[in-house]
Amino acid sequence: MRRVLLIALVLFSFNAQAQLDWWNQIHNWDGATPWTQYMKYSHAYLGPNAIPIPTLQRSDRSYFKSSSQMSLIEDDSFLSLHNELHWDRGHTQIHITHQSIEYYRTSTELRDYRISRDEDSEGVLAGDVLIDISTRLWERDLEALWFTFHTKTAAGPLPQARFTDAPGYAFFFSHQKSFGDIGRWEPTITTDAGFQVYQTHWIDYPQNDGFVGNIRLQLQKEETIVRAQVRTFSGYFQDGDWPRLLELQWNHNLAFGQTQLGWTRGLNDYPFSFLTVGLVCWLD
Repeated sequence: MRRVLLIALVLFSFNAQAQLDWWNQIHNWDGATPWTQYMKYSHAYLGPNAIPIPTLQRSDRSYFKSSSQMSLIEDDSFLSLHNELHWDRGHTQIHITHQSIEYYRTSTELRDYRISRDEDSEGVLAGDVLIDISTRLWERDLEALWFTFHTKTAAGPLPQARFTDAPGYAFFFSHQKSFGDIGRWEPTITTDAGFQVYQTHWIDYPQNDGFVGNIRLQLQKEETIVRAQVRTFSGYFQDGDWPRLLELQWNHNLAFGQTQLGWTRGLNDYPFSFLTVGLVCWLD
């Protein structure tokens, strides 16, 4: 019985190796080094949800949100679904995001550029769970200071170069300032500053550390909310890990929730452009 199991394991190993011969030849695998050492763990070489840049998740109401992201780039097309749950507890905000499911299709050139081990460059994946816990440290009139702890799981698989299959966390402060009504619009400026860490699978450098710096302008007029935000991360390796993201979002409040329409564009080390459509349902 043991011999049969041993023979089966050997045959399975040979079969798996033969299926990846194309990857071994393209990337000149030396036959000994783990394949994870060939990959680059940065925003420029992984999917848009692999290493999310955290920001303050602030709301005066608890809600459930479901949103879909659709790529605007032909060589890296994807359609993903996110589900979010937010609890408003006054001085404490708890936000949970599940990158539920993603359908992707990339070109062969982009597959090899990212050192992906997915020969077809097409498939369906489930992503990570993100948790943000924010606490209000100080408040005066229309101004407040928040502290946020952010973490992500290691649920997303690595071989397809869409996720990291590794945990990460961040700590950052957020300053929020409202200016009251100005010409029938109520502007609010929010800035985030802190650091973020995510694990790699490299032996010599097991993690990447960097600074998080975001700024967001929000304009509200009755039931309409317009937001413009820039998110940034400055990593240690400077090899595709200095992303700068521009996000524009239009929201409209309804009796039961809120509709959202957004556009995200990478300005540096973030080669993505996609639309986001979301629906929020109030829970309180």
